[in-house]
Amino acid sequence: MFTIFRQIGAATRIGLFSLNQRRALSLAAIVAIAMVVFVLLGALALDNGFRHALDNSGAADVAIVLRAGSESEVNSTLDKSQQDLLAAAPGVLHVNGQAVASPELAMVVDGIKKSSGKRANIALRGITPAALQVRPAVRIASGRMFAPGSNEIVVGRGVERAFEGLGLGGHVRLHGVDWTVVGIFDAGGSVFESEMWADLHVLQGLTGRGSSVQALRLRVTGPDGLAAVRRYAASEPRLDVTVKSDREYYADQARLSTDLINSIGKPLALIMALGALAGALNTMYGSVAERGKEIGTLRILGYGHAAVMAGTLVEALVLALAGAALGTLGACLVFNNMSGSTLSGSFSTLVFNMSLAPRQLAIGAAWAVTIGVLGGLFPAVRATRQSISQALAE
Repeated sequence: MFTIFRQIGAATRIGLFSLNQRRALSLAAIVAIAMVVFVLLGALALDNGFRHALDNSGAADVAIVLRAGSESEVNSTLDKSQQDLLAAAPGVLHVNGQAVASPELAMVVDGIKKSSGKRANIALRGITPAALQVRPAVRIASGRMFAPGSNEIVVGRGVERAFEGLGLGGHVRLHGVDWTVVGIFDAGGSVFESEMWADLHVLQGLTGRGSSVQALRLRVTGPDGLAAVRRYAASEPRLDVTVKSDREYYADQARLSTDLINSIGKPLALIMALGALAGALNTMYGSVAERGKEIGTLRILGYGHAAVMAGTLVEALVLALAGAALGTLGACLVFNNMSGSTLSGSFSTLVFNMSLAPRQLAIGAAWAVTIGVLGGLFPAVRATRQSISQALAE
């Protein structure tokens, strides 16, 4: 047994030391595998950043109420009587005798993206002070909150980062009125950082909505509270609404974009992986052919099939790991904390930071190792099946 391991070690060392003689083939395999890992990690960083933004947005103890049949806030409407009925529902949390209820308008306005100079949609939300009670993670990072009844807005970090003219002190014209940016808010990387907030009553007046809103968020007393609100809404004939937890709502909004990312990025990485596998096979077959005399000599010296096969497989794995390291380094430098954006379910731009976690890096390395094993397996089998005379002839 000790002899076998010594033979495997010796055959492996010989193969690795001779890589320098096959620089072009080896480099081609490394670059091909690196590109696969790079593209795959790019798709995973996009997906991971997007999921992080959505996961941080919804709260299990906040209910969102929309008109029945509405898939998003932008195509919902609730009148004042419905708002009052819902605020009185059992299961709603009360603070100082007042229901924690946040009536909100959600609309889409134009902005100019810094990256392209082109117009893109931004979510504009009309809120009251109660909005902060159902979003405790939101804080003003710089400047201040808008004054009630004024043409002032606060913008999320994502909006400030991605769009022109929306930094602190900036001015923007919306619905025929000039607005001043008086604050930048942080929302823990959630989707709210892709929104602008203004006074609800000012927006209601500008858009002619009267006292109607598009969504009502209610802080509830836990899972039982959410169930109680749902039962109440279903039994009240004056209400024709859908009640979800905020977490459910944002999970539904995320599904379309997540499916799009997965349906484009991962198949592209798979196609590239097949190309890299072809390159790895070509490299390793070329390596076996060039090392024919080497392999034949080892066989004459009594080295067994296991030693020859192991030496070829380890060589393929070394090339794969080198490609994985190169691709991972490139992906971390380019994609980690890179700003990304996509279209949300409300047709506004969702800005988020792409990110790579250990799980994504492990997936990239696993793909590289798989390519290396498959790329080295068949050439390794071929090397063991060659006769000594054939190996020496090659």
